[in-house]
Amino acid sequence: MKKIIGLFLLSSFFYMGHTQQVTKEFNRQLVDDDFTQLAGKWNQQSSADNLFIGTDRGFQVWRKNAKSGFVLLQEKPDKYSVFEVSVNFSFEDGSKSQSAGIVLQAQADGTGALIVEINRKKQYRIRRTVNNRLISITGDGEGWVKAKKAISGGENQILVRTYDKIYDLFINGYFVRSFTEIEYSEGKIGLFIGPESKVTYNHINIKTDDDHVAQKGNGTGPVDEEKTLSQIIVKLKESINKKDKRIAELEAELRMANGRGTQDTSLLRLKNEAETKWLQGAREIADLKSEKESLLARIQTLEEFKKAVKEGENGDIIINLTNLSATQKAQIAELQSSLRIQAQALEQSKQEKAELEKQLRASNSSADQIQNDKVELLQRLIEKDSVIIGLEEKIKLLDEAFTACSQNTPKSKSSGEGNSPKKKKKKKKVDESPLFDE
Repeated sequence: MKKIIGLFLLSSFFYMGHTQQVTKEFNRQLVDDDFTQLAGKWNQQSSADNLFIGTDRGFQVWRKNAKSGFVLLQEKPDKYSVFEVSVNFSFEDGSKSQSAGIVLQAQADGTGALIVEINRKKQYRIRRTVNNRLISITGDGEGWVKAKKAISGGENQILVRTYDKIYDLFINGYFVRSFTEIEYSEGKIGLFIGPESKVTYNHINIKTDDDHVAQKGNGTGPVDEEKTLSQIIVKLKESINKKDKRIAELEAELRMANGRGTQDTSLLRLKNEAETKWLQGAREIADLKSEKESLLARIQTLEEFKKAVKEGENGDIIINLTNLSATQKAQIAELQSSLRIQAQALEQSKQEKAELEKQLRASNSSADQIQNDKVELLQRLIEKDSVIIGLEEKIKLLDEAFTACSQNTPKSKSSGEGNSPKKKKKKKKVDESPLFDE
């Protein structure tokens, strides 16, 4: 259990420096890619979150997801331990929150990696991934640090040199800082695209030294853990010695200030200034002592870890990492199962949609038929109304003709009872005039 705690303490500790630490000469070329040929080198399968396009200017990557970035690794399984890598890229039009960079020491099982990135606000940051968690090792909060002189608004270059787990970071030829990562001794190299970012990668170059060129990036050689840890301890001791020297200087200044006379006005002023400086120095001494104790505790932890590595008693660490890998595999299986369920639900929804569209078409067809019947019925009603109107006019004309005929027919005088039936019979013929047959 003590070794596991020591591992986590070591994995969270990084040495930060403001001077270059890697003096190795990298003169052997391993990779020189201008992204004109992507097949067999880089993944080009686009999705709802990512769009990959090969253009004349380079490899254009568009991350549409607004919540997280994306790591794009080389398709070849090459691993690198001692190297100099540089990547050139430029941002496309978009928000100032766009970011992109490079991925180092990516582990094959996906348990960790280093990410160096810049954004359009002329800031950079270094982050470490541990089991799908991102830990910033620069700055505060999200880890962004301003670098206006180094980062340009056009094409940018990120260059990293590493040897014995010490890293030097350059941006557009400007040295930015050095840091140390002691857990990963080798890993894959790739590209990183931030959330809601659109970037065109123009060139990537990887070199190594004469001693490691035979490995061809596979990083199969042994790692000198003792040498690396000793180097880190030396740097920590140098930092402690510098702080001790500063403490001694402040104490000497304090003694000199206390030994001066107080009669002269200028001496009084100097004394007051010295006392103020002494108070500031005392606070600084307290901070330095606290930092010294912290550094000594870290050195002790490093010594214990160094001893454990030297004696080969690292079984607990290996078992712990194996358990982490098994847990991650179980999570992946659970996510794949959930994905299959979602796919089945999507297919069922598609079938239900097709059935509803079919019913809608049938309903629309029935509605069209009803509308046609309605129009036809209206047309028939209109025709009937026209016939009725015609018949009414015809009846009116017949009534008028009948009335006219009745008025124009002369009334006969009665000449006897014997002839009256004949007159009535004649009148009946007048009533049955052919006009009623028209």
